[in-house]
Amino acid sequence: MTKTIITPVGISIFTNYMKKSDVVRKYPALSREYESIEVQVERLDKLAHTERQNSRFESDINYIKQRIKYLWLAEAKENACAELQTLAKIAETEQTDLDIQLLATDTVQSVVACELIQEWLDENPLMHSHKVICSYHYNTHVVSGLQVEDATLFKTEGFQNLLILIQKFKKPADTIINISGGYKALVPFVTLFAQLEEIPLKYLYEDSEALLTVGNLPFNFDFTFFTDEYAAFESIKPAIDIKNLPSKAKFIENLSQPEAYQRIEEALLIFEKEDTIHLSELGKILYTRYEENDREDGFSTANLLGKVMEVKVFEFFQKQFPKALTILGKGIGKSKEGDAYDLDVFVENDDMIWAIEVKPQNIKVLMDDTLKASKNKETIEYKCSTGAFYSTNEQYANKQCHIAVVMYHHLEPGKHQVENFIKLKARYDYFRWIWLQPPSNYKGNVNWAITIDKFKEFNFKSKQWINVKL
Repeated sequence: MTKTIITPVGISIFTNYMKKSDVVRKYPALSREYESIEVQVERLDKLAHTERQNSRFESDINYIKQRIKYLWLAEAKENACAELQTLAKIAETEQTDLDIQLLATDTVQSVVACELIQEWLDENPLMHSHKVICSYHYNTHVVSGLQVEDATLFKTEGFQNLLILIQKFKKPADTIINISGGYKALVPFVTLFAQLEEIPLKYLYEDSEALLTVGNLPFNFDFTFFTDEYAAFESIKPAIDIKNLPSKAKFIENLSQPEAYQRIEEALLIFEKEDTIHLSELGKILYTRYEENDREDGFSTANLLGKVMEVKVFEFFQKQFPKALTILGKGIGKSKEGDAYDLDVFVENDDMIWAIEVKPQNIKVLMDDTLKASKNKETIEYKCSTGAFYSTNEQYANKQCHIAVVMYHHLEPGKHQVENFIKLKARYDYFRWIWLQPPSNYKGNVNWAITIDKFKEFNFKSKQWINVKL
């Protein structure tokens, strides 16, 4: 088995050598041979990686490489920089073949550092009995846009390209990310990515030789951004062709409130490029997990919350109509497969019935040819045209029927959902759309009760939310 070690590379191989007093103290043999590289390193400061091909800087680069290779690396070996120190410890603990992928930032200094580390590892494979392959190539291992001078470039390109390269080189179950080198500002973002992808992180603790591992921590991710702003994210999800991505104005129009844009952007889930909103690489990973979670048929947080909300609606109607028959989960009608359709809450007395579907605000309203058949059967339109609502309307035509979608969310349903329900109402006039507004912390707190003031009903004539009349 071969372990892939993805290693972002910084410039500690230079800065460590430039601390002359420490170098001479630790390695007395260098006291006479030490030659400064500060002037040459300074000339390369803030230069993009493309300048590596510029002949103007070749003499500075050669001077630096000669001193580092024949003085510093020859004497300090794997202790020459943070990247090598950690790689040596990983080799010692893993005791298996290693495939080391070096990633350079968008700077000449990092590119030269990668060249030096690769050359040293090719000649000195970490004093390790197993096979070690170190890969670095100027055309494939440089993270374009990953620099600290331009924050916009970092968000729109650098961070995205870093995640793309990590995903390109990672191998399921056999990958480690070495975070000892590179920009420290990246550590929080790489840590988040590693948790999502279940990749362990390794680094040396401060100035010690202790190798620390951050494995898969026992916590879940909050997909609130996607559930709260599903309409906006639907417009930029990974399946959307780039030419169909929305403008910033259109994306904001699909949000529950304009202020949400800044929160989503600061979370690095989106970025703007040429007045078009794109889902970031981190956003794509999280959105994919969100969709996987949404598709689960078994236990999930979303499914559990849905059951809780159904019970709360059931309890409310049971109190409102104490003499009526109130059922939590009622089968009605019969599908082509012979199964009954399911109603979440059913209330019946001598002259009236309530047939209620309790749904989150990101429920699909309209059927769509692009959806799988199983997903179309979950839409409100299917329930009206074929399923539980249709069967209820047919079976209880002799009674006053209140067929209602109770949609729960702490934010008012957005424009996108309103438009969908208006289209549905034009096709099936017999249903009611009710908004249940729970407390803002309802996803983590079930200790609250539904009261009539928490309901609003959409008036399709005035297109306004009004008080509910039961």
